[in-house]
Amino acid sequence: MNDSTVSETPLELLIRIEHVSRQAGHQLPEKIETQPLWRGIAFSVEQWRLLAPLEAISDVVECGLVTAVPRTKEWLRGVANVRGTLYSVTDLACFLGHPPMTSETEGKLLVLNDTELRSAILVDDVYGLKSFDEEQSDAENASLDADIGPYVSRAFKQHDQVWAVFDVHRLIGADAFLKVDWKASA
Repeated sequence: MNDSTVSETPLELLIRIEHVSRQAGHQLPEKIETQPLWRGIAFSVEQWRLLAPLEAISDVVECGLVTAVPRTKEWLRGVANVRGTLYSVTDLACFLGHPPMTSETEGKLLVLNDTELRSAILVDDVYGLKSFDEEQSDAENASLDADIGPYVSRAFKQHDQVWAVFDVHRLIGADAFLKVDWKASA
């Protein structure tokens, strides 16, 4: 011990220890601000590559047995039991004016996260979760053809592929979607 350390006050000793520690310690990494990512479920219907906001979908399941409901529109495939709850099943392509899927068990069901409506949409395929940052937003490709355009809120571009965001709330709020009786106007 040298003479300078004996005459140090406790505060001076703590300051000196802090100084020595900072010189010997490693620098912490810089805090990098990152943009929050937009996340959604990627799926396809006909030729469209679509995304549903993650919070709009409660489940994704294989399309199993769908029980037809008589006297309804062609696009309402029927009802399906998904994990003990009955959901109406809408063939999304058919609803948009395209031919219905031909096989009873073809495609996947996206169960909509709406406890009042209890509905699922039948789609061609589901690719899983996709994430995008705002720099990938592609406003010029957000409006697609007339069939699906009213249900698209925005688009993202990733690796030269455009992914349109399918607005589930616009779908379930559309009068045409709620009028399933075959006599009801489209």
